[in-house]
Amino acid sequence: MAAAAYRSGEDLTNEVDGHEHKYSPRQNSVSHKAIFMPGGGTADRSELWNGAEASEKRKDARTGREWVLALPNELTSEQRADLADSFARALVERYGVAVDVAVHLPGNEGDERNHHAHIMTTTRKVERDAEGKLSFGDKSTIELSDKKRTSMGLGKGADEVTEVRHLWAGLANAALERAGQEARIDHRTNEAQGLDRVPERHMGANVVALERKGHETPTGNHNRRIRAENAQRAEVIDFALAKLEQAVKAMRDGFEKVAQAFDRLTPPAQQKAEKTASKWAAFTKGLKAGAAKDAEAERKRLAEERQRAEAAERERAEQKARDAKAYQEMLQARAERRGRGR
Repeated sequence: MAAAAYRSGEDLTNEVDGHEHKYSPRQNSVSHKAIFMPGGGTADRSELWNGAEASEKRKDARTGREWVLALPNELTSEQRADLADSFARALVERYGVAVDVAVHLPGNEGDERNHHAHIMTTTRKVERDAEGKLSFGDKSTIELSDKKRTSMGLGKGADEVTEVRHLWAGLANAALERAGQEARIDHRTNEAQGLDRVPERHMGANVVALERKGHETPTGNHNRRIRAENAQRAEVIDFALAKLEQAVKAMRDGFEKVAQAFDRLTPPAQQKAEKTASKWAAFTKGLKAGAAKDAEAERKRLAEERQRAEAAERERAEQKARDAKAYQEMLQARAERRGRGR
C-alpha cells in the first residue's frame, strides 16, 4: 500500500493495519497513472492493493512486483505514457495479473532526461467474480520457484526476467521507430553486447543525496573506481586502434602503389607481385591480432587489480568485525568476573 501510494501520489489507507499513507503532495511529480486488469477494464487503486494485501496469509509473502522503466527522452510525454501502458498490457496478457502504472517526471535537482515509470504488478492472478469484486487466485508463473517451474515445463525464473527485459526493449525500440528517432536501447548486459566496459552500481536516492552534499559513500567510491578503470581501458584500446589504423593506412598506400605497377609488369612478374601482396595482407592480419591480444592482456590486468583491491577491502571489513567481536567477548568476560566477585 505504501509503495502504491508513493508511486501514484495518492493518499491510501492499509485496511490490514489501519495505517494511512499520505503522498498526495507528490502528485505534481506524476505525469501519468493507470491500472490495467485481465479482460479489460480497470480497478480502484485502494481496492486493488488492499485486496493484494489481504490475499496473503504469510507475513513474509510478496504482495507485489515492480518493474522500473527508463523511458526514452527522445519521445514526447504522451508517447512515453503510451509506451509504459503498452508494457503494462503485455504483462497483463502474459501473466494474468493486475498492473498499476505511474510515470514520474525528472526530479528538480536530478538529470532532466530521467523520465521513468514504476510498473507495479500483483503477484497473483486477478479477476472479477460474479458480484464484480476482485478475486485473487494462484501465483503467476514468474513468482513460482525454479523447481515448480521445471515441473511445469518452464525455464528458470532468471530466464523469465531476461525475456521480459527483451519484451521491453522491443516495445521501446518500436516506439522510437514510430517517432522517427534513430536512438535504440539494448536490454543485454555489456558482456553480451561485446562492450569492454565494467558496469557501475545503481545509486539510490539516499546515496545520490549524500554524494551531492559532498559525502563519499561506498557505492559512490566503487563507481568512481570503475569509471577510472573504464577510462584507462578505453585509452589503452584507443591507442592500440590508432597504431593499428596507422599501420593499415601504410599497408593500403603500399597496395595502391603495387596495383599501379601491375599494368606495367609482364604476366610472370605480375604473379610474383600478387604473392608479395598476399604476404603483406597476412602480415596486416597478424598485426591486428597482436594489437587485440595486447588490449585483452591489459583488460585482464586491470580486472585482477580491481579484484585484489576488493579482496583487500573485504579483508579489512572482516578484520574489523573480528576485532569488534573480540572486544565484546572481553567486556562480557569482565562482567562475568565482576559478578562472581560479588
